[in-house]
Amino acid sequence: MNAIHMNKWDMSNKKTELLLLRVTTAVCLAFGIVSVVASFQANSNSMLFDGLYSLIQSVFILGSGWIVSLLFRKENREFQFGYGAFEPFFIAIRSTVMLLMTFSIAASALRAILTGGYAIDVGIAFKINMVSLVLCLIVYGVLVVQAKRLKSPMLRVEARSWLIDAAISFAAVLAMVLIFYANKKGYTRLALYIDPIVTIFFIVGLAPMLVKQLLQSSRELLGAAPSSSIQKDLEHIAKRHVKREGFRKSSLFAIQHGRSLSVTLYFYLKEERSLLELDALRTNILVDLRSYSSWLEADVVFTLDPSWVPLAMPLAVASV
Repeated sequence: MNAIHMNKWDMSNKKTELLLLRVTTAVCLAFGIVSVVASFQANSNSMLFDGLYSLIQSVFILGSGWIVSLLFRKENREFQFGYGAFEPFFIAIRSTVMLLMTFSIAASALRAILTGGYAIDVGIAFKINMVSLVLCLIVYGVLVVQAKRLKSPMLRVEARSWLIDAAISFAAVLAMVLIFYANKKGYTRLALYIDPIVTIFFIVGLAPMLVKQLLQSSRELLGAAPSSSIQKDLEHIAKRHVKREGFRKSSLFAIQHGRSLSVTLYFYLKEERSLLELDALRTNILVDLRSYSSWLEADVVFTLDPSWVPLAMPLAVASV
């Protein structure tokens, strides 16, 4: 979205979004360091996974702040259509790194199972993971509310990351509880395998979410259309103007890059109209589109003879 289109509400949203990202970065980095250090003392793979996830996440949150700043920046000669594509590009990189880290931890846990497991210090691990679990749930709740209010894909991704972090912490807490009771009941041999087994089971459940996130971002980078619900909303706006203004029909084409929507809308006229009248109609249509999303950019085209449209957009052939 180009900065020239931003109003005071948008700039206020930018400040709120950046503040949230900075605060979550500090919290994430602090607990990542604590968890990694404590994982070596407790000799816990699940806790190491939690700590590394938080550390990597904190680095990407810093990157998220930079991306958000880019989205509000004015276009230039190098990026003449703005920076909307940077958002899914960043999310795709983030998902890939997280998947690589996840599979690396899974491989380590599998080796531990094959080599006899390991003992961990339950006391240290349980306390830190409980604090981490509560904190992650609080941050997740705040981010979900703000992501919905600000309509921010970046905050939605951050919220999902904190939910994953909370689930990792929960898995680690569960592992500590199972190890404690296994040792108490005399199953000390079994207790050696609990932490790596819980780690692997959790990673198996986590990986599909990261893969889905990666695929969605990749689709946006490749120029895929937005979701069917968004397309229906945009088509409803177009059809409303077709009916109101007595056009023959309309054709709509859209792509989505993160929060940014790029729309080309063709209206086919029944009779010739003056340029001033069409300019006024175009303004009304753009106002309706922008009321749907402040991150939407649109080209509204009127034509009496649609035969040229396929030359401008080959995909329109089937619609003409």
